[in-house]
Amino acid sequence: MAIERTPVDETELATQLRTRGLIRTIADRGRRRLDDNRSELIETLATILNATDAPPIDLHIDDALTELEGPRFFFAQHVLCDLIPLLNVDLDVLLAFITRLLDTGGNDLAAGGPSTAFGEWTKKDPARSSKVYEAARTGDNLAVRQIFTVLLMNADVEESLIFVRADQQEAKLAAISALGAMELGERYSEVLDTLLQGASSDDDGVALRFLEAAYRAAAKRKVYAPGSFDEHLERVLRTLSPYAIHLAADLLWRYREGLTENAIDLCLYAVADVDPDNTGTISHIDHASYQLVKDGRAEQVIRLLGELIDRSKGRITLDAFQSTYHALTHAGSDVLGSAVVYWLLNGDVYTRKCVANEVCSVGNDGPPFSIPKTSLPTDSSDQLFLCRKAVGWFFIDPLAAVAIPLSVLRDGCQDIASEVLNLIYAPLLLSYGGKLKDYLERYVESGGANGSGITELLARKSAFNDAMEGIEYLVELHPSERQRETERVQWNEQMERGMEQGERESIFGNLFTKQYILYGRSSLTPIHTGEGATHLTQNEMKSFSISSELPFLNIVDPIGLDHLLVHLKLEPRAQR
Repeated sequence: MAIERTPVDETELATQLRTRGLIRTIADRGRRRLDDNRSELIETLATILNATDAPPIDLHIDDALTELEGPRFFFAQHVLCDLIPLLNVDLDVLLAFITRLLDTGGNDLAAGGPSTAFGEWTKKDPARSSKVYEAARTGDNLAVRQIFTVLLMNADVEESLIFVRADQQEAKLAAISALGAMELGERYSEVLDTLLQGASSDDDGVALRFLEAAYRAAAKRKVYAPGSFDEHLERVLRTLSPYAIHLAADLLWRYREGLTENAIDLCLYAVADVDPDNTGTISHIDHASYQLVKDGRAEQVIRLLGELIDRSKGRITLDAFQSTYHALTHAGSDVLGSAVVYWLLNGDVYTRKCVANEVCSVGNDGPPFSIPKTSLPTDSSDQLFLCRKAVGWFFIDPLAAVAIPLSVLRDGCQDIASEVLNLIYAPLLLSYGGKLKDYLERYVESGGANGSGITELLARKSAFNDAMEGIEYLVELHPSERQRETERVQWNEQMERGMEQGERESIFGNLFTKQYILYGRSSLTPIHTGEGATHLTQNEMKSFSISSELPFLNIVDPIGLDHLLVHLKLEPRAQR
């Protein structure tokens, strides 16, 4: 069934423009859901506003922008961006108009639309862009703000070079950025020569902008920037200023195709010193690291993440690099395994703690990673150190903890096999049965290395379990009723405080209605149709469960176990 469209009444629209102003008129139309005749509306608006006796486009603009909030403003802005290229108004009026829109939009990702629309407006007539350049040279701040967009959208290499060679700082920087972003064609070499001269500037801020433009231009052509730029890049990055580090992160993320191997190394060295409070730069490093893993540079990224975490003393964690960690996990279990080995072997306590938080979980049926032979250290003492670190840090997840000891039994030095087997038995196998026992049995059945040693460990575990049978009936080991009641009271109080705190801090508290599900197999949800009627939707409930196993040694010898794990975690690596 076709929807009948309401035609645009030009007379009514002209009246609204004269009384309510352009922005309010568009906002009113949006509220009345007349977007289906959008093209006709925009053409009619352009016809009215281009007439000799047209009302000003900024009529009531202050009040109108104050009234518009959030989505309503950006809806109106979207219509205005389609309208602006069709207008025939004075440059000063239009510059002031789009500046007000830009300032109102703030830092929103959609806020730059009016600048793009203004660039399209200048493309309609070459004289318009020339007037913008003239205004910028005379110091018009509003024109200077639009120099980058106008130069870029008109692909004006010649005017860009003129601004670059001039002394007006803000316009100069905008022109530098425009040169890096535009298609240079046959003038690529000429522009790079100019950018190379600017990269030697004593002003680090200016040099940074020249370097960014050069590498961006090279990446756009999918070629490496000349090696002469690397010398200036090294000089600027050596300052390790926040701006230099941010540039390094951006080069790795956005313009990596223009970087030589030396430039990549320089940038990786610089970003390792990022300030933990500079979350924006850290986010760019995460994006860059994700791409580097995709490009087969996982080893460089693994080293970088370890440096970032340890240098920040744990203020930066793997939580800030979820995209990168996702790339490592999806690059193959061997890649993640190599990362785990490197971080346990070479990292500090901060890195090892972050790794344990990521790889250890409940409900796994197997290790979350595999260890390739090439990732193991060659020295037997380092292999044993690695096993002890894995058991200490991953103890809560026995399948993750046992993966590295088994890989050493399989591919490592055989002179430490007995010590590795002892680590598997105590504390792992003594603490856990269940999935760990099943996994080791499958390991033996599949012909894993040192299968006889693992079989002996399983037999010792079985004998230990037999010896422990009936110990639960020893009255001396039972807590008293007072102790039980005290523990229950403390537990209930702790849970109540935790639930109250969780509700207070939850971002969903004001978004959703609180519901309590007691006993039942389904739930009913009322759906309001908006016409006064309500119908119920029934959802069948499904059961699900996750099993976990408490370590036995934590029950019979918690102090001894805690002492052992602390020792395994914190013992230093032997110096050679």
